[in-house]
Amino acid sequence: MGTFLDTVVWIVLIVAVVSVGVWVFFNVRARGLDRRVGSFRCWMRPDPQSGWTSGIAHYGVETLSWYRLIGVSTRPALTLPRRGMEVSAPVRRATDGSIVEVRVKSGDERCDFAIAPATYNGLVSWIESGPPHL
Repeated sequence: MGTFLDTVVWIVLIVAVVSVGVWVFFNVRARGLDRRVGSFRCWMRPDPQSGWTSGIAHYGVETLSWYRLIGVSTRPALTLPRRGMEVSAPVRRATDGSIVEVRVKSGDERCDFAIAPATYNGLVSWIESGPPHL
């Protein structure tokens, strides 16, 4: 009887340690992405029929990278080149005006972002302030 209880205790302990480890990994990854200069929280969907996925986007020198909030990959799930990027006018989605939806197009890639109005202003400024290309 003691061995069965010992086995159950060990299994519960292992599951708890693995769960805490996974939770720590996701939190450290998300905080690391969020602390980078030029990062902002947002939701993204590839097309109007898809559901929203929360994530963190990052302004790079020549690209806008989007990372899933919950994920194990250190690579962005979506990377859009800055050159030729277009952003639609914002459409207010929250009743208090705290979220706007915009369509971003860069080359053949198109997606929707749900962001704060101040983030929209930053996105447009980032696109417009890019270096001229000849």
